[in-house]
Formats: sequence, structure tokens, C-alpha cells
Amino acid sequence: MHGKHNGTISREMASDKSTPKPTLSEITLAPYYIVGVLATTIGILVVVVLNFFTPLDFIRSRILGQHQSLTWEIGVTVFFPRLVFVLSLSYLFVLTGIGIMLKPISDCLVLFKKKGMPLRDQIEAAQRRLLNLHFLFVPVNVSLWILIPSLVGLFAAFAGMSDHRTVIILSARASMVGLIASAIASQRIDAISRRQLIPFFFPKGQLNKLKGTAKISIARRIKLVNRLGAVIPIMILLVTLLTLQWELETHPVSAVTYGRGVIVFTLVLFVYTLISSNQLNRLLSHNIVDPMKDLARVLQAVQRGQFDKKVQIVSNDEIGYAGDVVNEMTQGLQEREIMQRSLGLARQIQQNLLPQKNPDIPGLDIAGTSIYCDETGGDYYDFLLPENTLKNRIRIVLGDVSGHGIASALLMATSRAFFRQRSAMPGRLAQVITDVNRQLCQDVKDSGNFMTLFCIEMDTGKKSLKWVRAGQDPALLYDDKQKTVIELKGPGIALGVDDTWQYTENEIAGLSEGQIVFLYTDGIWEAHNSHGERFGKDNLSRIIRENAHLTSQQILTAVMDACNRFRKGEKRQDDITLIVVKVCNPTFGLEL
Repeated sequence: MHGKHNGTISREMASDKSTPKPTLSEITLAPYYIVGVLATTIGILVVVVLNFFTPLDFIRSRILGQHQSLTWEIGVTVFFPRLVFVLSLSYLFVLTGIGIMLKPISDCLVLFKKKGMPLRDQIEAAQRRLLNLHFLFVPVNVSLWILIPSLVGLFAAFAGMSDHRTVIILSARASMVGLIASAIASQRIDAISRRQLIPFFFPKGQLNKLKGTAKISIARRIKLVNRLGAVIPIMILLVTLLTLQWELETHPVSAVTYGRGVIVFTLVLFVYTLISSNQLNRLLSHNIVDPMKDLARVLQAVQRGQFDKKVQIVSNDEIGYAGDVVNEMTQGLQEREIMQRSLGLARQIQQNLLPQKNPDIPGLDIAGTSIYCDETGGDYYDFLLPENTLKNRIRIVLGDVSGHGIASALLMATSRAFFRQRSAMPGRLAQVITDVNRQLCQDVKDSGNFMTLFCIEMDTGKKSLKWVRAGQDPALLYDDKQKTVIELKGPGIALGVDDTWQYTENEIAGLSEGQIVFLYTDGIWEAHNSHGERFGKDNLSRIIRENAHLTSQQILTAVMDACNRFRKGEKRQDDITLIVVKVCNPTFGLEL
């Protein structure tokens, strides 16, 4: 089981080419360590600057020693060794912490680079840690900013280099500066993950579906960054003013000296706030805007009809979820476009299976049409000439496959092949239908599909009409002399239901000029309007009677026009196939 899932995951990582993905050789974890070191260095330097610009010089004097000023000699012998010690201790903690946080990811990458196969649990652990990495970095790094100044302060207090009040002030200030530094570093780590590791570990996106990951909305992220950039500097200023108040209790100074020091410190703090806030907002905006731009790029491609573009999912927030939805949409549109092309081709092929022109039989005026409600349909009609030597005999087949669409179209094509093959051999009409039914039952066995049928055979020499009904609506026979419409009924079940059924033939002799045979599928009389009313068979009879003096093609057109007017724009729910056969005078042509 593990092997199967592992192969799937690794193939997805290696083979997904919807967007450029970093290769294993391009992936490195060094940027994470560099960000940690830079954030720590800059944060400590900011603390040093704030301490040296603290009014009344009481912090600087406690660091350098009583009554000492910062000269090159003092800087090299006192300040610089202490700074190196603090930096070294900080780097040790930061690099160790980052290594521990990256361990599930690094272990997985090592196995990949060694051409190994990580277990599914290992891959999921790496994915989970990757999405939680920038969240974990803040509390871990802030903890180090609290821990390291406390340790250094305790050491300085025990060594007699500083008092406990100074240690408290330095620790508080360092933790607040560290919070901002950690937030900036967290945003940079998120950006690094989005560029390299997330596209590699999540080639298909779907970050939201991974359980056990921290999630934070975009609105909340913006609020946190804004509050962080605004509140922390105020807290630093407040703590500084409180410490100055303590100092003034033992060492009073003039208002001018105090005010000048506060103004200088406030300006330094303002510059720091401006730079740090700009960095926080710039990184946050990039982490939000860049995915939005990618999302807009794909949507613009969709607008142009290009469905092969994919959004690169790099987060599990609202934008990541929207990207997954867009990718699913484009995939569906792409599949739909392929399906539409396939259906268009299927429609073209199926239309070519239907008669391309009406047959020319002396004494008969024949017209037929088939209109599908979908790209493909299950209605079928055909004109069969059983014997090429007899020009006055024709068989006309009209069928209706259950349902409509691709499945019906396939069964329609199969039935057509059976009819054409069997009709080319000797046999009465009923025997032909019986044989076709037997073959069709073998193809649709246990599928539940079937096909209703009405087949006629007209012989102008004998002036006869034969028909076999197999579950289809009875054809209509209109007699122009008597002005009557009768249904050509008869026994028979649908094809594909019972392979032992023997179909029977019905016959009418003495056909005369002006009589009309009308074959149709239920799509015409079951057509309904917006009120739910059906077109009905009575309308069919009426239209045939009113237009009996016209040609077969004109009668067919009149029926379709009447049906369309009745529907009043309602969509067709079923295929419609109509065939009109009019008996005419073979010598003098049609009577118009």
C-alpha cells in the first residue's frame, strides 16, 4: 500500500508540468538559515542602537562601565567582544532551532536526492511542517529573543557587570524588537517556501486538504501585521519612559537634557518603526498580491478561451482555496472542450449515417429528417432498397433508442449496421426484424437498453403497404379521398428485450394516389410549451390533413414549424424524427 501511494506522490512531484516547478538540484534549505542569521543580526544591532540612543546614557554607561564613553579603544576591548559573544550565542540557538524545524523536510529531500522513496507518512510530515514553518518560526524565535537576553543579563548580573534593573530593561526591549524581527523573518520564510518547496511538495495544489496545518485568514494576517508595526514601537517607547522615570528618581537632570534625549530617542525609534513597518507590509503584500496576480493571469487566459493554464497554489488561505477552485474549473473546461470536440465529431459521423438525400422511387414522394436535442441522439431512420433490380420497392425504417446522447448514438449505429446487413439478404420484412432483434439482444444484454421501431415496405407495382411495429408509436395513414387518418397498429415489443420474439407483418393493399404515410418518434407529439401542454397527436393529424396537397418536404416543414410555434422557445427534451411518404402519379409527377 505504501509503495503505491509513494509512487503516486513522487510521480506527481516529478511529472506535473502545468506550471514550472523547481527541480531537486535547485532546491536548497540554505535561505532559511540565512534569513534566521540576518534577522538575528539586524535585531541585535537595532537593540544596540536603541540602547545607545536611550536618553541620559544610563544604559550605555552600564554596558561600558561607569563614566566610560564609547571610543575606538573601548569599542575594540569592551563593546566588540561582548557583541560577538551575544551574536555567537544567538546564532547557535537560531541555527539549531531552524535545523530542528526543518528536519522533516530535510530528511525527505535527502531521500529524494538519493533516489530513495520516502514513506507516505514522511512526505505528509514534510508537507505539514512546510505549511506550519513560518507560523512556528515566530514563537520559537521570540522565545530565543527572551531566553538569550535573560541568560546574558543573568551572567552580567552575577559577574557584577550590570544591575537587575538594567537586565530587565534590556530583556524587555530585546523581546519586543525580536518580535518584529521574527515577524519580518516569518514573512520572508513564507516567501521562500512559496518559491521552492511548496511547488515541489504540492505539485497539484490542494493545500487546504492537508490536515494538521495552521491556517490564518488574509484579513487576520493584515490586522496582526498592522498592530504589530504600531503597538510594539509604542511599547518600546513606554518602557523607555518608565525606565527613565526610575533613573530620574536617583539622578535628577535638567528638563532640557531630558527633553533632548527623549526627542532623539523618539526620532531613532520612528526611523526604526518606519523601516520595519515598510518591510512587514511589503513582504505581506507580495505574499498576497503575487498569488492574486497568478490567479488573474489564469482567469484572463480562460476569458480568451485558453483552458490549459494553471494557478500555482502556494498557500492554504482563501487565495489558495480560490486557486484550487480555478484549477478544477479550468480542468473541467478543458475536459468539456475536448468532450465538445469529440461530440461534434460524433455528431458529424452520426449525421453521415443518416440518409444524405431522399430516395427517388417512381410513384412515391419521400422526405425525412432527424433533429437531435443533444450533440448526438438515439433516433434513427433509413431508406433500404432490398433488391437493386426492383426500382418500385423500398423499405423505410424509423427507430428510437432509449434515452439520448452518446450511449444511444452507439446503439443507433449498431442497429443501422444490423439492418443494412440483414436487408441485403433475402427474407420477408417480419423475418428481417426478428433477425435484427436477435442480434441486438446479444449486444444490449443486461444493459437495460432497447430500441423501439416502425418499419414499412412499400411496393408501387403491387400498390401495397406492409409494416412491422416493434413498440414504436403507430404510423399514420391519411386517405385524401376519404379525408381520414388511421393508425397503423400491430403487435410487437421493442428490440433488444426478448431474443425469442417473432414479429408479425401487417399489410394494406390498393394504395391510391394522394395517400400519405407519416412516421414519427415521440419527440414530436410529446413536445411541450411553457404551460406544460403537449403538442399531441391530434395536431399531427390536423396538420397532415390541412397540408395534404403539398409535397412531402413541405408537409414535413409544416409539421416542424407548427411544433416550434407551439413550444414558444421551450427547449426540446427529446430527439425528433419525421418521415413523410406520399403516393403520387408516377407519370405526371406530383400534384401540387
